[in-house]
Amino acid sequence: MAHNNTVLGQMLQLLPRHVFEHQVETLAWQGPKPRKLSYWSQLVAMLYAQLSGKKSLRDLVFSLGRHLPKLYHLGLSPVKRSTLADANELRPARVFAQTYFQLLSRLQAELARQSGPRRVKILDATYVPVCDSLFPWADFMPGKGAVKLHFLLDAAAGTPQDLHVTSGQVHELEVARALSFAPGDLLLLDRGYVDFAWLYSLHQQGVGFVTRLPGNIRYQVVQENPGPSDSAVLADQAIRLSTPYSRSHYPETMRLVHYRDPDSGKEYVFLTNLPDLSALAVADLYRQRWQIETFFRWIKQNLKIKTFYGTSENAVLIQIWTALIAYLLLLWLKVRSWVGWSILQLTRLVQTLIMERANLWALLCPRTPDPPDYGQLTLFNLSGAR
Repeated sequence: MAHNNTVLGQMLQLLPRHVFEHQVETLAWQGPKPRKLSYWSQLVAMLYAQLSGKKSLRDLVFSLGRHLPKLYHLGLSPVKRSTLADANELRPARVFAQTYFQLLSRLQAELARQSGPRRVKILDATYVPVCDSLFPWADFMPGKGAVKLHFLLDAAAGTPQDLHVTSGQVHELEVARALSFAPGDLLLLDRGYVDFAWLYSLHQQGVGFVTRLPGNIRYQVVQENPGPSDSAVLADQAIRLSTPYSRSHYPETMRLVHYRDPDSGKEYVFLTNLPDLSALAVADLYRQRWQIETFFRWIKQNLKIKTFYGTSENAVLIQIWTALIAYLLLLWLKVRSWVGWSILQLTRLVQTLIMERANLWALLCPRTPDPPDYGQLTLFNLSGAR
């Protein structure tokens, strides 16, 4: 019978070790030099914790100890809890952040070849409550602490394009203003991001946006755009802000779309700078924003980001970035699969078989028992062609 590496080992072949080691050499030269636990061992241990759902470092170390004969093929040395805790405390989190972006760029290149460029992006943030006495850096409000995750999500691929981790009291707009976008990008935003000076700067850069109109905004209608009388669109108007303060920040006209959902009967008022789309297309675009709410719910339920293995900001950052690397590996498996696995099914499969010697690619693509060529990082497209 042919030898199979563990499922975790086969997943790690999507992340070439030399790419990770290059990040270590580039970004960690000022940090403490590893004596017992290498950076690669730290990464593999944290990915194992994420993909197997371990509750704590003690649980993680105990579980790895039951698989000592299989650790060599993962490039993983035996792990001690105190050593791993110190590594998460002291080693620079930017190594793991840049590793995520390296892996993301490889996946994006293949997705772009399959379906073209992706320009619709969703910007939003979510809270992870923490104990204020254990996480003093994560200020939120008196007596409460929270870590705030600010995500920029690719609407088509479901991949985080950017992430900023702050304390809970940092407003979304502070992070949004620091981001850069390319002309032709289209942002889907909730009402918390309505700052007319920032929106106008996006407009001047050629960046589109769709958001919801806050209830306290005063405006005047410049033009009514006619539409079908039986449409779910109640109004399609060109508007201009009417107060001197708001008009000084956004002096040009915008478009307002008043829409009633045919299923729920709920009404929405959208604000956009896109004049050429139909009103229904604007409503459909904003509906995609709910993908990020689904993403938030999934990562909180299936990855370890609601409880943390360490309390320092650096340890939290490493845990979050390794969670996202694990998510990207699962997403990559979904791309390679031919039989329509959902990412939840893949998560359960990997969690069950993570240290088993099974042919992962035969499970994902039953017609092709041989694994793909890792050296070229060839991706399987959904039709089965290579």
